[in-house]
Amino acid sequence: MPLDGIWLRAPYLHNGSVPNLRELLEPSTARSQTFFRGNDVYDPQNVGFVSNIAAQGDTQFFKFDTATLGNGNQGHEGPEYGTNLSDAEKRALIEYLKTF
Repeated sequence: MPLDGIWLRAPYLHNGSVPNLRELLEPSTARSQTFFRGNDVYDPQNVGFVSNIAAQGDTQFFKFDTATLGNGNQGHEGPEYGTNLSDAEKRALIEYLKTF
């Protein structure tokens, strides 16, 4: 899969259980357990969409709970997934991915 517009493909993993690229580079124990989907405001810090607010104006966003069966965000960790990188390396990788 090409990396073009990867920032626009949030949330991540096959079931959309990781809200942004920053959390995708973290071990599953450090990822959000709940977040809100449906916002179209880009989060340039974490690379994804704003996912920490339940509503904006009259728009209610969908609460995604990773504890629900089928919504788990475990796995995809270790050296091959970048979760073992240093914080500086993770920041550099995210900045690089923003260029696509």
